[in-house]
Amino acid sequence: MALARSDRDVSSESRRILLWHWGKEGAGAKFTGALARGLSDLPGTELAVSAATSSDLARDITDGTDLPLQSVRTFEGDKASWSGKLAAGFALLGLPRIGAEFSGAMAEFGPDVALCAFQSIWDLAALPVLRRAASRFVLVLHDAEPHPGDRYPMRGAVLGWEVRSADALIALSDHVAREAQRIYGFPADRIYTVPHGAFTFGEPVLVPRQFPVGRPFRILFFGRIVAYKGLGLLLEAYRLLRDQGLSIELAIAGSGDMSPYRATIEGLDGITLQNGWVDDEAIAEALLRADAVILPYIEASQSGVAAASFSAALPVIATPVGGLVEQVDDGQTGLIAEAVSAAALAAAIARLATSPELYESCSAGAFRHARDTLDWSVISKRVGGIIDEVVSLPRRGVGE
Repeated sequence: MALARSDRDVSSESRRILLWHWGKEGAGAKFTGALARGLSDLPGTELAVSAATSSDLARDITDGTDLPLQSVRTFEGDKASWSGKLAAGFALLGLPRIGAEFSGAMAEFGPDVALCAFQSIWDLAALPVLRRAASRFVLVLHDAEPHPGDRYPMRGAVLGWEVRSADALIALSDHVAREAQRIYGFPADRIYTVPHGAFTFGEPVLVPRQFPVGRPFRILFFGRIVAYKGLGLLLEAYRLLRDQGLSIELAIAGSGDMSPYRATIEGLDGITLQNGWVDDEAIAEALLRADAVILPYIEASQSGVAAASFSAALPVIATPVGGLVEQVDDGQTGLIAEAVSAAALAAAIARLATSPELYESCSAGAFRHARDTLDWSVISKRVGGIIDEVVSLPRRGVGE
């Protein structure tokens, strides 16, 4: 589809945004699609989207909006398999072609701002184009550096180049904003903080939750299963609670290597496991069935899982790391454990699971927070205002 500007009448204060994410699936596609719909609803905004061919984002934009879409061919296959990893590796030879296609989209659409909503390795192709462009480059920074278990040299290098090339950063937590200053020396006056918007899975939750009666209290862990997310810590906390006689069940849903945890899980009752890719329908079912979501992370920037939980009126219990302490308002939308330990996490879970008044208050707080602060219409207005400010600023020296 052509990316040329529309013929509709727009004011002199209109903004033109080329929004892109070139990952295939997962949270990046969902984040970018939600932001695209929110930005496109802002008065005076013309928006085009660049997405990877056959990606979740490309399907979302094609099926759910009338926005102009540039489809960029990266690679075909599943990176979780060896054949997919090999295909992705060979596809890096196509970076000059991707850059040329992106350059064409920039020239055709003529954006005021090129906005990268979620980093990917393919962004390496965009950096030379952005270096030459008159458009401002704004990067939504989810993580200041790759998480443990996600680190490999090229990924970290591309992220560093991308941050240093940006005219401004939109960090999703103050923690990430501070890390961007510390790690890259990025100027504080060019960093803006906007919270992670709330994803909705399935039918929207319209009322807060009631405290469960006559059945076990159900806690949920969902998302990628990698070491920094602390599943082992949660399993030890769960064992402590079961030993104390608390009526509780645990659901685990996500893709990743379960081999370090299987023996522990097999020795505990009341655990259900869905190991593998979890689609939106399965996530909706898991959220509907749960009473609370647990983030036992050992390290964190912020969490899209927390935002999704709030939209389902679910209180969140989290460890006191990174941006989680900003996302979860202790005693209002959930609880922050006193320490990163199984005992502290177990104590927080027990507190919520044995106090109907606290539980229902936190559910109501989560519901309000998702509606009033994390709705994508609210997030997009803030991003639109940031874009207007960045356009009025001079470009940063590339690589500063």
